[in-house]
Amino acid sequence: MADILEQRKEKRLTFIKAYQSWLIYGVLAVILLLAFFNRIAPLPNLIDSTTQDYIPIEIDSFAFLRYAQEISANGTLANVDTLRYFPDGYPNTGEFTFLATFIVYLYKFLHFFDSSVTLAYADVLYPPITFVISLLFFFLLTRRLFDYRVGLVATAFLAFVPTYVQRTVAGFSDKESMGMLFFF
Repeated sequence: MADILEQRKEKRLTFIKAYQSWLIYGVLAVILLLAFFNRIAPLPNLIDSTTQDYIPIEIDSFAFLRYAQEISANGTLANVDTLRYFPDGYPNTGEFTFLATFIVYLYKFLHFFDSSVTLAYADVLYPPITFVISLLFFFLLTRRLFDYRVGLVATAFLAFVPTYVQRTVAGFSDKESMGMLFFF
């Protein structure tokens, strides 16, 4: 009986050693998918009943959506936003241009594959997409610095930290998601 158990143990260890990288990236894929689906869970609640289009989850994200709409319509962002800080306006030459342009290009990319995608949908979906990409880079960083086991545990921990979930949930289109992507 002990010989049979020892043979099974050796057979499993041989399989794990042969397909170790597949198992590691399989576990990573499960973590990434769970984190992504956790973040897009509020999407049905983000549909405006008057326009039947998606709306951001908080106030600042409306400004980024408006800037993305302006870039999509005009090709560029106005030097001064006259809707902020009345009557002088707010000079938004550098602070908001990159993120709004990224959202427009994300819209164009998603619209290429599905013509029903709107700019508002791309704006709402931007945080979970960039978060999953940043998790991938975070795993690669921690795997390089420590080990694949530490990388998987750290990635799983970061994927479900409540304060980080709040800032990367669908509809929270602020700078944090993009900033963490570039940080990692």
